[in-house]
Amino acid sequence: MDARTTATERFIAAFSTAASPAGDGAGAQPSVADAQERRAFPAEFPEGLKPRLRLFLSVDLVGSTPYKQSRQMWRPEIVSFYRNFDYILQTQYREFAGGLDDGLPAPEFWKSNGDELLYVCELHSLSHAHALMHVWLATLNEYRGSRDEAAKHLDVKSTAWIGLFPSPNAEVFFRRGASQADIKDPILAQAEIREEWYANPANPTITREFVGPSIDTGFRLTSWASPDRMIVSVDLAFLLTGAYTRKVGPLRLHLSGKDKLKGVIDNQPYPTLWIPVGRSRIDPEDRRAGEVSTDRSTIRSYCEAIIEQNYKTITPLYLAGAHHEDYDWVPPYVLTDILRHWDEERRYREEVTGVVLIDD
Repeated sequence: MDARTTATERFIAAFSTAASPAGDGAGAQPSVADAQERRAFPAEFPEGLKPRLRLFLSVDLVGSTPYKQSRQMWRPEIVSFYRNFDYILQTQYREFAGGLDDGLPAPEFWKSNGDELLYVCELHSLSHAHALMHVWLATLNEYRGSRDEAAKHLDVKSTAWIGLFPSPNAEVFFRRGASQADIKDPILAQAEIREEWYANPANPTITREFVGPSIDTGFRLTSWASPDRMIVSVDLAFLLTGAYTRKVGPLRLHLSGKDKLKGVIDNQPYPTLWIPVGRSRIDPEDRRAGEVSTDRSTIRSYCEAIIEQNYKTITPLYLAGAHHEDYDWVPPYVLTDILRHWDEERRYREEVTGVVLIDD
């Protein structure tokens, strides 16, 4: 057994001390000392493999497809959606963040998908998550209020979800244009681009994509959204029912039944969780049927039960900037998976290049 293997296995073992009933550490809570230990990675551990929880935000034009087809051309109000929404979002974030003075990152444009705009942001704390959601809701309201008469028939709907990286989700990196690198192996080339991007995220020659079960779930959830209801994933709803600061108040979460999402949590019924947009009211039919709950503790307990039953397929919660919060540690089974990936990557590099890396 070489020095590299010994060091890696010793590090993996350090993250596997807490055991759940399933035997993989999914449900155990570590001590403060354990949580601090779980923040420490070996000096040579790749930055791009460190665990990160990201918030994904989707906004989609409603009614744009028939509108464009009926006119056989793109009208200015369609183009203005792309331009104006992003401008309003950045303005809202600057105004909101100015009162917090914590320097937390703003949502970044990820990509467009037809008439849908997608944003992403790495979450640092519970208050950061609450702040971003308030900013996003304010942006939706501001955009809807800013539409001129020609665009009144075009509305927007929105969805929000979270995903943990690099496990169980993953980032994939691409170079723009021809590559100048000498690496001829796709696995090693991907690792090289990943670390190059993390060394300089502003690098214009590299772009990235997000893939994984959380991304699939998020896109499935967009079909439930409506202009009056912003849909949120069950793991995000659980996160948002946690503590919040006085500067960032609670969100008006609603739970109204459940339905199946194809391919999500083994096709079991998935809870319908949403936040009202604007001055929308609960549907009287829902209220009479008793199908809507707005009680935070009820929603939190319901979400927790779903997560515990499906913890391998629903995002584990981890906030890198959290201090003495419930989410300042990564479940051991996730860390073990990340560390094994790192070890396999190192072994593969040695096999391909013939260069053996020795740990100190």
